[in-house]
Amino acid sequence: LRNLLWATSKHDVYLMQNFSVMHWNSLHRRGTEVINVAKPIVPTEKRPGLLARPLSRVQISTMAVKENLLVAGAFQGELICKHMKQPGVAFCSKLTTDENAITTAVDIFRNPTGSMRVMTANNDAQVRVFDIEKFACLNRFSFEWSVNNTSVSPDGKLLAVLGDSADCLIADAQSGKVSCRGPQRTLRLLLFLSLAPGWMNLGYWEPRHYL
Repeated sequence: LRNLLWATSKHDVYLMQNFSVMHWNSLHRRGTEVINVAKPIVPTEKRPGLLARPLSRVQISTMAVKENLLVAGAFQGELICKHMKQPGVAFCSKLTTDENAITTAVDIFRNPTGSMRVMTANNDAQVRVFDIEKFACLNRFSFEWSVNNTSVSPDGKLLAVLGDSADCLIADAQSGKVSCRGPQRTLRLLLFLSLAPGWMNLGYWEPRHYL
């Protein structure tokens, strides 16, 4: 669906190939398989209260690779998290049983205190925030339309939310409350569907490049 090609350096690229997430290194001119989602996936993290579950033959819809963490979402609402320096998949689960459950976007970011988080967007109009250490769902934000993409500002404070609407919502990344920092509560777009946000540094963070 989107973001199925990630470059983590000028030599390293992660991409989808059939049912595999592949790593290509241009210096070694060699590709290696990172995850094969056609096979059963059993999470290695097991602790009381952890909502992990095995998955099998999922179809990846989106992914992100950052800070030695690979996160992938799939067409039936699945979420897969793998620490790149550890064997196996640390966490996997199905986030929702909604009929239109596709995981449309995943984002890896650090909150203002420096803790690493994963944010997921789904067609069930939900945005979820996960802690990476315990893979616990810390927050869940609801919106009026299917969410197509999210992006957290580099300082970890603001959240841009795009979906099946001509509006881009700017919200507090910790609470999900729509922010009033700009002249309007939303940024009106010319297109009916909003697909990708970006941020630029102007001494303070402002959203840009809404497509």
